[in-house]
Amino acid sequence: MVPVIYSPGYQKYDFGPEHPFSPLRQEMLLSLLKALGHAPAFEEPPLATHEELLTVHAERYLRKVEQAEQGEDPAAALEYGLGTADTPIFPHLNQAAKLLVGGTLEAARKIAEGKAQVVLQLGAGLHHATYDKAGGFCVYNDLAAAAKLLAGRGLRVAYLDIDVHHSDGVQWILYEDPRALTLSLHESGRYLFPGSGNVHELGVGEAVGSKLNLPLEPFTEDQSYLEVFEMVAPRALAWGPLSLSRQRQRARTGRRG
Repeated sequence: MVPVIYSPGYQKYDFGPEHPFSPLRQEMLLSLLKALGHAPAFEEPPLATHEELLTVHAERYLRKVEQAEQGEDPAAALEYGLGTADTPIFPHLNQAAKLLVGGTLEAARKIAEGKAQVVLQLGAGLHHATYDKAGGFCVYNDLAAAAKLLAGRGLRVAYLDIDVHHSDGVQWILYEDPRALTLSLHESGRYLFPGSGNVHELGVGEAVGSKLNLPLEPFTEDQSYLEVFEMVAPRALAWGPLSLSRQRQRARTGRRG
């Protein structure tokens, strides 16, 4: 049985009735599963801790989110991407975001501890939050936090993102980390938020080559999308972070092949 991580508290991550990122999508999914006779048994996640959030976010940013939740200094919050049309401030902002991150980390722990090979997390996916800034409906970056947790447990990490928007937050947070491969297929940043995700964004230092992007033209059709995916994804996964490390080791020792 595939573990399913979900909490009714996920519904509190709510930017308001007019905002496109609505918890209604989760309600619709749950209603559909129930109607189909496949209503899952949920596992309630814990809140992410302050220390867990510090693995991917700056202390000053965490303090600003906490202050924003209390309604303090909204003008200063704008410098951190909070209070914008995309990512407005709402009651329980900090707690709601921490619960979503906690769910993704709980899923990652199950994988790391061998309790499951596949876990379904019915929330989060907040790939636009960066080290010290919110953006694109995302306050905390649960995906980067999960990648850090898994890599820290010695696992090989590959992050694959097929959202129409570039997964900028995950990429930039992991940009210097050679333990994680990121691959994003998205509509070109020439036309769509967040304006990044070019092919030359490859990582830096030991992580060079472990950050990959496939920017696509608007209205790319299914067959073209699949062709690009199948040309790149299997090779990227086979090459991956551990393969990169082995290649660098060979280069340092003068070995070939």
